[in-house]
Amino acid sequence: MALKPIMIPTPAASVAEFMGIDPRELENAFICEEWSAELATGLVRLGPQAAALHDIASIRCGIMDLIERYEPTDWKKVLLALEEAATIATTFNFATTIRPGPGLYRPVFCFGRSYTEDGTSGAIHATFAIARLCRETASASRGPLN
Repeated sequence: MALKPIMIPTPAASVAEFMGIDPRELENAFICEEWSAELATGLVRLGPQAAALHDIASIRCGIMDLIERYEPTDWKKVLLALEEAATIATTFNFATTIRPGPGLYRPVFCFGRSYTEDGTSGAIHATFAIARLCRETASASRGPLN
């Protein structure tokens, strides 16, 4: 009996599965870009598009510089996901939004994996899927009479 090959999903396929959409639709609606973090230093290395959409001037930043760009009500869950990934080798995911301006939001999805042996060294490798278009919040889309 032949062994079946183990299929490891690509980062984009993992993000699409997490989001519940077809991987072919992912690239049309989202900018997908990989990022990494060095656990010993806490430095994050973003791709150029992810840095621009997070409104971060450099492709290198601290983890809190990244988290501060997200919806404040999501800070705790994102930080907890990344803290767990920094202490044990695991997979993780989170969904949040970036607020580029009043009444606007841009959905952000992330799927990643961490590698660590002692909780102080290792790395996080992940993929962002960031919506190409901003959305309006419900209150921003209503007129003064609604």
